[in-house]
Amino acid sequence: MVSRSSLLALASVVLIAGCGASDDPGAPAPLRLGSGSAVQPVTGAAPVERTDGRLGAATTARPAGGLEELSAGGRPDVRPRARGERRDGVGAGATCPDQTLAPAPETIDAIVAAQLCLLNGERADAGLPLLTLDARLSAAASAYAADLVAGSYFSHTGRDGSTIRTRLDAVGYLPVDGGWAIGENLAWGTGALGTPGSIMQAWMNSEGHRANVLNPEYREIGIGIVTGNPSVANGAGATYANAFGVIDDIEAEPEAPVADPAAGKAAKRSGRRNRRAGRHKGKKARTAARNAKQRRKARGPRARIAI
Repeated sequence: MVSRSSLLALASVVLIAGCGASDDPGAPAPLRLGSGSAVQPVTGAAPVERTDGRLGAATTARPAGGLEELSAGGRPDVRPRARGERRDGVGAGATCPDQTLAPAPETIDAIVAAQLCLLNGERADAGLPLLTLDARLSAAASAYAADLVAGSYFSHTGRDGSTIRTRLDAVGYLPVDGGWAIGENLAWGTGALGTPGSIMQAWMNSEGHRANVLNPEYREIGIGIVTGNPSVANGAGATYANAFGVIDDIEAEPEAPVADPAAGKAAKRSGRRNRRAGRHKGKKARTAARNAKQRRKARGPRARIAI
């Protein structure tokens, strides 16, 4: 007679043998779980890009003064805005495409278009004239954004000592004579902070950068966007440079009328006559005074009567 303890031991053996086992010889072997450090990532999985970014100081300049800093840079603030009756998502920029497009060499053109749309969306909401893309401003902005990445630095002053004024002067944007006003916004971001929508949100949450975006004087914009960032040389994210500008057309002052040659000759003749008459009068007056003096000497001294 089989004891009860023997039956329980036999049942345990059967249960353990059936756990993870299969009658199908082609079934996969049971998965062995190791420690967390031994677990390997799934083959072919895309790495998650680190999210980081910075704003450069917002600057502006005019002919009569030097570079003016409107606000300092720092970490971007991309929190939604709620000022008065204005809510994000209901303005003119809400319909702009590619706001969340990830930066890549093949998407730069679309990101430039998206940022121009977002800039003008903000200006339209404020009732301001829209900005037009200027080739000279864009050339200067693109070259500077590329230099920031190549030089691994982030400043409104270039490593060659240039400023927004000298950079725009170098591309022939600033006139020799006449008025102008220019401004510059800089930013870089990786991951979600590198999209055109995030960059615009961060600029609009910064007082000085927003002042450049909504400056009623500006009429033109240069947009420079390159892949990569000044922080690390891994090509992640994108660096943004915006150059704002306006050129004041000042009419030339009217030239003085050319004098009539005949009138000029007559004036010269009249002047000569007046000078001759003046010299003649002076000579007569001197002669009369000399004659009077001689007559007084000829009469001798006069008697003086005391009373």
